[in-house]
Amino acid sequence: MIEINLLPEEERKRKKPEMGFSGVSIKFPTNFAFFAVAGGAILLLIVLFIIHFVQVGSVNQLNKKINEKQTELKKLKEEVAKVDAMKQKEAEINSKIETIKKLVVGKFTYAKVLDMFVANLPDYLWIEELTIKNKKVVIKGKTFSNLMITDLMTNLKNQTDYYDAFVLKDIVNKPEGGYDIISFEINAGFKQ
Repeated sequence: MIEINLLPEEERKRKKPEMGFSGVSIKFPTNFAFFAVAGGAILLLIVLFIIHFVQVGSVNQLNKKINEKQTELKKLKEEVAKVDAMKQKEAEINSKIETIKKLVVGKFTYAKVLDMFVANLPDYLWIEELTIKNKKVVIKGKTFSNLMITDLMTNLKNQTDYYDAFVLKDIVNKPEGGYDIISFEINAGFKQ
């Protein structure tokens, strides 16, 4: 088909052909401001998408770290419970050890006290009863002479780590088996 343009030449130059489909015409603007605004908007959208993905990645990493720390915290709580149980067992064992030490020291203390008591016992003096109770010592015995009682008290007074506050309570003369026997009782404080 042949096209014939009957318009005068001045009119032909003014009118430019439009691009587009038949019946639909699309005009593309050619000014710089439009392209700058459109480019800025596209650039802004790209930056927003990048920020969004970076933030989503950061949130995912933080959630992962939180889960790891919660798992670690759970394990540490179990370890703390074990340590607390061990400390409680240690305290019980230490308590038992202290009780045993007191028993052992107490046994040796009384053995030492008795050994020293016997070493300080004068000749011809017999002990009938030796009681240590509530930090008090009661000594009951017999002898032939008052001098032996004096020697015993002097010897015990020299043992200041164990005895103090001596009191001679009773002295009784009784004939026994043809001899004059003196019965006595000494009370003293016991320091151990």
